[in-house]
Amino acid sequence: MASGQDPERAPLSGRLLATTILLLAAAALAAGVLCALVGQVELTWDIFRARMLRLCAAATVGAGLASAGMALQGLLRNPLAEPYILGISSGAGVGVLAGLALAGAAAAPRWAGSAGAAHWVWGPLATPLLALLGALATCGVVYGIAQRRGRLNPYVLLLSGVIVNAFNGAVMLAIFMLVPPRTIASFTTWAMGGVSENLAITNPLLLAACAAVVAGGWCVLLARGAAFNALGLGDDVAGSAGVGVHRLRIETFVVVAVMTSAAVMLAGPIGFLGLIVPHVCRLLVGPDHRMLAVASGFGGAIFLMAVDTACRLVGAWLRIGELPAGIVTALAGGPFFIHLLRARTGEEGR
Repeated sequence: MASGQDPERAPLSGRLLATTILLLAAAALAAGVLCALVGQVELTWDIFRARMLRLCAAATVGAGLASAGMALQGLLRNPLAEPYILGISSGAGVGVLAGLALAGAAAAPRWAGSAGAAHWVWGPLATPLLALLGALATCGVVYGIAQRRGRLNPYVLLLSGVIVNAFNGAVMLAIFMLVPPRTIASFTTWAMGGVSENLAITNPLLLAACAAVVAGGWCVLLARGAAFNALGLGDDVAGSAGVGVHRLRIETFVVVAVMTSAAVMLAGPIGFLGLIVPHVCRLLVGPDHRMLAVASGFGGAIFLMAVDTACRLVGAWLRIGELPAGIVTALAGGPFFIHLLRARTGEEGR
C-alpha cells in the first residue's frame, strides 16, 4: 500500500483543502440531483422529494463506509482492510436484527399490556445501541486476536475478520429462526444491503441522526489525517513524532464502529464499498490521508448514489422490484479484493 508522507515535509494548504471540499460537495450535490431526475415514473415534486431523501440516505451510508475503510487502511497499513471484511458491518448487523426482533416481540399480543412502553425501549432506543455494541464487540475481538505485543499481524487480522464474519452470519440466521415468519422477508431484504425509500420517508429523524453521526466521525478522521500519514512510516517513527499509536488505534476503531453502525442501520451490511472507493480516491488525490479523507467521503457518497440509482432502474427494467445495492457492491468488490490480495502477496514474494 502506498503509505502517507511525513506531514511536516508535505504541508497541506488550508485553501487547497477547502477548495477540494467545496468542489467535491458541489459534485456530490449535482450527482444527487441528477440521480433524482432519472427514473421510469413521471416526475412529480413528491417523487422527486422521495428520491432525494433516499439519495441522502445513500450518500450518508456511502460516505460513512468509504471514510471508515480509508481510516482502517491507513491505521493498519493494510490495503485489504475495510468494515465489511473485518466483520464490523456484520457485528452491527447482529445488533440491528436483535433490536428489531426484540421490538417485534415487545409488540406481540402477549405484551399487549405494556406494548407502548416496550416498543419505545426496544425500538428507537435499543436498536442503535445494540448495533453499536455489536460493532464495538467485533472491533475488540478482531483487534485482540491480531495484536501481539502492540503489533498487528495483517494476515491474522484478515483471518480473524473472516472468522468473526462467519460467526456473526450464524447469529443472524439464528435470529431469523426466532422471529415470526411474517417478518423474515423484510429481515432478509435488509440483510442483502440496500437503501430503503420507505425508511428515509417514514423515519427522517433516524436519517438525520445517522447523517450527524457519520459527519461527526468523518470530521474526526479528517483531523487525524496527519497522524495516519506519520503512522504510514511505521509505529516507531510515528511514536517519535508524537503520535500515540495505541490511542490512535482505539480512537479509530471506536469512530469506525460508530460510523459503520449508522450505515448499517440505514442500509444493512453493504460490502466492499469501503475497499473500492478509498483505492480509487488514492489514485486520484494521492496518499495524503488529509486529502484522502475528504475524497473518500464524497467519493463514497457519489458511488453509492449512482449504484442505488442503477439498481432502481435495472430492477424496474427486469420487473423484479429493486435490485439490492449490496449485491452489486459484492459482485464488484469480490474480484477487486482478489486482485488486491494477489498484488500484495506478489509484492511480498519478491
